[in-house]
Amino acid sequence: MRSSRTFLTLATALAALSLAGPAQAGGSPAKLLAKFQPVLVFHPGEELRPTAVESFVDDSVLEAATSPTTWVVVDPDPTADSLPTASPPVWRLNQQPCFPGAPLGDLACYVAGAAGGPRGTAYGRVVRDDERIILQYWLFYYDNLYRYPFLPLGAIWQSHEGDWEVVNVVLSSRKKPLSVGYSEHCSGETRPWSETARTGRHPKVYVALGSHANYFEPGVHEFDRACLPAQVIGFFQQAGLPLPADVTAEAPAEKASVERVTDHSPAWIAFPGFWGELEYFSAPPPIGTIPFGTSPVGPAFHAVWDEPLATLATWR
Repeated sequence: MRSSRTFLTLATALAALSLAGPAQAGGSPAKLLAKFQPVLVFHPGEELRPTAVESFVDDSVLEAATSPTTWVVVDPDPTADSLPTASPPVWRLNQQPCFPGAPLGDLACYVAGAAGGPRGTAYGRVVRDDERIILQYWLFYYDNLYRYPFLPLGAIWQSHEGDWEVVNVVLSSRKKPLSVGYSEHCSGETRPWSETARTGRHPKVYVALGSHANYFEPGVHEFDRACLPAQVIGFFQQAGLPLPADVTAEAPAEKASVERVTDHSPAWIAFPGFWGELEYFSAPPPIGTIPFGTSPVGPAFHAVWDEPLATLATWR
């Protein structure tokens, strides 16, 4: 998930950066996060799992923008603890040596890079908002490679380095589960707890192949049209093709290892830059492969971090 990220232009993404305000954590955070931790169901074809950010940062260079289209290396060997915490300039991490504009998004390169880091990491956060407790489970993937499912593999795809997704569990002040909210591209979807598939107390999350958007059941899921600019919708309609959709499938559920984060810790939470280089969109000629946006910003720069309940109220 990016903050309005799918198919955004670079200029829009740069303008949208804003620092999220603090929120207060609830009591017994570790126990709460473990009690309601989601289980993840990955498509059998999925090659990536959420991982620790330290591995991604260690394989990246830190760059600063000198113009909307020009980036220069500022630190060739950053660490998660050394990332800047203020801007300007506009920052980004650039995973080496992978390139999301390569054929099929250079997926094999990102899979190889992720293989060197720990698999199955979730960053858990507990906040209080308006007499509610919100548990957030942030998931970071090395790469997002969306593959359009209605044509042969590689015909139409979208790729960007780094991918942040989030699962929210809303509790009452007495810690009774009320609802859940799953991130899906620029928005998300919510459901009452009673209508959510679960394994015990653990919500079941169906992770879309490649895009890592989160859904409540297996199947084919058309993108929320609000996440598709008019020119993108026009492209598919003019070509006589269905609008983009995600694919999820049944598979054994997996549980990630939860590491707690707060508004101020660990240090990389305050990094205001992009977690990867440009986003690319690829379609048959005359379009070809073109830059079409940026990679995502970190958790603290998403609206659902700053105002969880208000943001969840806008999701489907």
